[in-house]
Amino acid sequence: MNRKRYSMAAGAWSRATWIRWPLACGLLVSSVHVNAESTLPLPQAPAGSAFGQWGYTHDQLAAMVPKPRPEDVASPEAIVKACHEALNGPKGPWNSDRFRSLYLPNAVLTDVTKGKHGEVIIGNRTLSQFIKDVKDVHDESAWYENIEILHVEKTMKNGGGIAMVYHHGIAGSTLTKPKEIGEGMAMVMYDGERWWIVTDAF
Repeated sequence: MNRKRYSMAAGAWSRATWIRWPLACGLLVSSVHVNAESTLPLPQAPAGSAFGQWGYTHDQLAAMVPKPRPEDVASPEAIVKACHEALNGPKGPWNSDRFRSLYLPNAVLTDVTKGKHGEVIIGNRTLSQFIKDVKDVHDESAWYENIEILHVEKTMKNGGGIAMVYHHGIAGSTLTKPKEIGEGMAMVMYDGERWWIVTDAF
C-alpha cells in the first residue's frame, strides 16, 4: 500500500470511528442499565415463619407431625392420593391429623383462580391456613375429593428423592355433582424412609 492510500484509509477509519464511538457508548450504557440489578427489596421471611430456611433429618421431621399411616407415605402416588382422601368427611368436626402427617411443616398450597372481575390470581396458603379453611368448609357442609394420578416424574439422589405428581380430580359436597374439576400437581420429597409433600398446586 502506498503512503497516499494509507493516509486516505487511516482518515476514513478515523472518521468512521468517531461516528461509531457515541453509538457504541450508548449501547454500552443501555446494556449496563438493562443488566443492572433491580432495586426492589428481596422478600424476607418473618421471624419464626414456616418459610424460613431450615434443614431437618427424618427423625426431626417425624417429631413435628402426627404419625402417618405407613401405606400413605410409601410412594409419591400413595401420598398424593392420601392427602386428598384425608380431606373427605361429612358436615361437622374434621380431624386434620392424617392430612398433617403427610406434609412438611413449611409446606405451601398454591392455586390459580379468577377474581370477581375475571382477573387471574395466583395465591398461596401455609399449611395452618389451609387446615383452617378446610375446617370452615366442614362446618358448613360435607366435603369429598377424588383424584386420578396422571403422571409421575421421579429422581432419586443422595439417599433421598424428589418427584412431581400430576393428577386430575373432582371435589365438592358430593362427588355426584362436584363443585370443582381440574388438574393439579404436587412436589414430594423422600427423606430415605418416607415421602413428604412439599407443595400441592391446583
